[in-house]
Amino acid sequence: MNAVKKAEQPEQHDLFVCDLTNWPAKDDLASMDVPIFSLSKGGDTEIRKYVRGNRKTTIIPSAAGAATVFDKDLLIYAVSQIIEAKNKGLPISRRVKINSYDFLTSTERGDGGAAFDRVIDMLRRLKGTNIETNIPTNGVTKIQSFSLIEDYIVLSEKKRTVSASKGDKGNVAKEVNRILSFEIILSEWLMNGLLNYEVLTIDKGYFKLDKPYEKRIYEIGRKHCGNQPMYKENIDDFAEKMGIKGARFKVRSALKEIIKRDPLPEYHLALDESKKIDDVVLFTRNQAQLSKHVIANQLYEWYENLYRHDNFARA
Repeated sequence: MNAVKKAEQPEQHDLFVCDLTNWPAKDDLASMDVPIFSLSKGGDTEIRKYVRGNRKTTIIPSAAGAATVFDKDLLIYAVSQIIEAKNKGLPISRRVKINSYDFLTSTERGDGGAAFDRVIDMLRRLKGTNIETNIPTNGVTKIQSFSLIEDYIVLSEKKRTVSASKGDKGNVAKEVNRILSFEIILSEWLMNGLLNYEVLTIDKGYFKLDKPYEKRIYEIGRKHCGNQPMYKENIDDFAEKMGIKGARFKVRSALKEIIKRDPLPEYHLALDESKKIDDVVLFTRNQAQLSKHVIANQLYEWYENLYRHDNFARA
C-alpha cells in the first residue's frame, strides 16, 4: 500500500467512535465513478470486470455474495463521520466503532429486529468482496487488491422478547440476539482517499432510495452533474457506468419507470429519444438554474421533447 505524507497520516488512536450527531453525508469519488457495488440485494457471486481507458477494476465476491449498493450505506456512514471529525480537528482512525441503532436510523433502515439481523450480512459481504484495481487514491496509481473492510467485530446482547402464538399457550417468550454495536477496519485504499478529501457531499435523501438502480443513478448524477444544470450521456455508456448488462431496450424500460416515479434527490432523470442511440439526461431540480441554462443555450424545443417526469405521456 502506498505511503501517504507524514503530515497527512491520521493520529494513531485505537478506535474512532461514530458518535457525531450532525454530519454531512459524504461519498468517496473512486466508488462513485466505477460500479464496484452490486445492484442486487444479496447473493450476487458473479466476478465482474470493468475497463475504462487505462483504469481496470475487477470485483471478486465471496460465497456470501458481492457487497451491494445498500451495503455501501455503512461505508458512507463511517466515511461521513470520519471526514466531519477530521474537519473539526478530532483524532481519526481506520478502526471504527458504530452503534447499530444510530446507523440504522441515520440511513433510513428503521429499528426493527430484522434490520439488526441484516447488519451481520452486510459486514460479511463488505469483508468478503475483493477489489483489484489501479484506480488512484491520494494521487498514486498502482495495482492493488483489497477488501472494502479488512475485519469486523460484532457485539451482541441477549434480550427476552414476547412473541404472539396461535396455540393454546398464548404468548411465548423467547431469547433473541440483538446486535448493539460493531467495529470495522476500513481498507487503507479507502482511507487514503479520505485523507486527501477525495469525497463529495451527497443529499441524505439518498438513504431513502430503496431501489438499487435509483441509488446508483443518483451517484452518477452527483459525480458528473454536480452543481451544474445538466449532464447527458449515451445510454450504453450510462448503463456501463451503472454496472448493468443487457439489451438496450431493457435498460431503456427500467429508466422510464424511474423517470415516471421521479424519486431522485437533487436531480430529474430523462431520456432524449431523438438520437439514434438514446441519451440519458440528468438535470437539476433547481428550476431557476435550469431555465437560465435552457434559455441561454436555446434548448427549449429539445427540452420540451425529452421523455421526462412531467412530459412522458406526450413523449
